[in-house]
Amino acid sequence: MNKEKRMKKIEKMIYAGLKNLYKSQTELSLDKFSVTILECLMLLEREEYLESHKGENDAGNGTYPRSFSCLRTNSLQINIPRSRNGKFKPLILELLKRQKEQVNQLALLLYRKGLSTRDVSTIIQDFFGESMSRSTVNNLAASFHEIRKKWENSTLDAKYKVIYCDALYTSLKRGTSYSKEAVHVIYGVKEDNRRELLLLEVNPTEGSSIWGEYLNKLRKRGVKNIDLIVADGVPYFEDEAKKHFPNADFQKCVAHLMRRFLIKVRPKDKKDFSSDLQEIFNNFDSASTVKKAQEKVKIFEKNWKNFYPKMVEKLTCEDYMKHYFTYINFHVDVRRMIYTTNSIENLNRQIRKVIKTKVTFDKKENLLDLVYMVIKDFEANNWQKYPINQFKKFKRNHQLI
Repeated sequence: MNKEKRMKKIEKMIYAGLKNLYKSQTELSLDKFSVTILECLMLLEREEYLESHKGENDAGNGTYPRSFSCLRTNSLQINIPRSRNGKFKPLILELLKRQKEQVNQLALLLYRKGLSTRDVSTIIQDFFGESMSRSTVNNLAASFHEIRKKWENSTLDAKYKVIYCDALYTSLKRGTSYSKEAVHVIYGVKEDNRRELLLLEVNPTEGSSIWGEYLNKLRKRGVKNIDLIVADGVPYFEDEAKKHFPNADFQKCVAHLMRRFLIKVRPKDKKDFSSDLQEIFNNFDSASTVKKAQEKVKIFEKNWKNFYPKMVEKLTCEDYMKHYFTYINFHVDVRRMIYTTNSIENLNRQIRKVIKTKVTFDKKENLLDLVYMVIKDFEANNWQKYPINQFKKFKRNHQLI
């Protein structure tokens, strides 16, 4: 009998056997039917195992129960056959192990997407009939700790076109009390115009000296050259940037400046004040220069110096404003992408969406591990997939200085 005919005969025998088994059920129970098939397959597997291991003084040794989780409120119980010397391991155990791993992966995914440990535990219980404590979810999340620590010690590229520095605040426990602490994030635009997370740290406060330490960490990890550093308006940040990357230009975030100013403006003046302030920084055509932007400042001064003298005084101070106009010295195609830190705000929204469900964090490492997971997901699904093609024209126009 050739192989094809033999396989067809075997298929008919299997079909006939399953048909008889199905008809023998007094009640239509899919669970019982499935369990019976699995148990029969394992018994056949043990017979084959014992046949192939003759002479090893081994024999069948009954069964032991094993719970099999499924998409039900109750788990199925299967009797696993064993051999006397304990060496027999049916293949179904590997299936059970993989299924368990899939449940763990689902729990971790739900946690990464922003669900609380309580929510994850409830969902796993409801869908799989399997208890998973909140501490177990936290332990699964801790698996990313070693990955994050390895990343922190990895070597970065030698050159980045732009790096963006920003911080957001969340509650963290130190000792016996909770307080808002700054999660510092730095990401960079690589030579291939893709974005990459460069640094993730937590510190009780945000300040120039802290940022200086973080820039120094980038140097130690291999970063040698940065064309432009974009950051918020932390005082003296530019001095730290010059110390660690003397050839880098520095751009202070215009959006942060405008928000700080508008908070101090009367409600009835906000619309006009905001419009005039936006005009100062509306320098996105090829004819724009720093000199022309400074002329707009003079017009703004004339309109508002009698109403808001202190703010106007800052805007007319060249030392105060010089780092807010850096973007004008670059190609027009990239100016909107470098005059604020807004490009990091999309990432910050994703981070806030997740951490707000956790309310507070008992440990700094737990916070960093979770934020790292969020950022790496965002990086894989956005930054690595979609390079910023406008940065192909990223260069400094020295003639506009």
